[in-house]
Amino acid sequence: MTGAGKGQDQERAFRSVAGRFATGVAVATAVGPDGPVGMTVNSFTTVSLSPRMLLVCLRRDCRLLGAVRRTGRFAVTVLGDDQREEAAWFASRGRPAGTDGFAGVAYDDERATGCPRLTDGVAYFGCEAVSADPAGDHAVLMGAVRSAGLLRPAPPLLFVDGDYARVAAPREAQVAR
Repeated sequence: MTGAGKGQDQERAFRSVAGRFATGVAVATAVGPDGPVGMTVNSFTTVSLSPRMLLVCLRRDCRLLGAVRRTGRFAVTVLGDDQREEAAWFASRGRPAGTDGFAGVAYDDERATGCPRLTDGVAYFGCEAVSADPAGDHAVLMGAVRSAGLLRPAPPLLFVDGDYARVAAPREAQVAR
């Protein structure tokens, strides 16, 4: 086996093992020079309550990271379990750039950042970028949360073992805005 083949096998094995950990599915967004930019993410988590911070991991060569570096702002919309099509759309590398990439998707400008917020999601966060540190082929983007809120009382979309999954409906919650 060649070195490249062995590396690909190790990558597939790692992905399979890591896939056993269920994650939520969200769309991270920013405003780029050609309009809105967004992509599906599942490497997203809250980091701190005081101050309120979160992180999202992005490929170092993606348009979204470039837009965040230019503006210093981004938003994250947590998707509902009925938004598999949106998750797939924003994960597609062939999706058009700018406004065309958001065609048919309900969104508005998140109030604290001006970044797109998918209004059919279940929750959102508006963030000021704090840092974007290299981590292999990705960057760990840290954000200070400037606003957060619930959008609708639907279960979140999950991803596990390479496929989408569902959970029971979450209890109603109050979010500090």
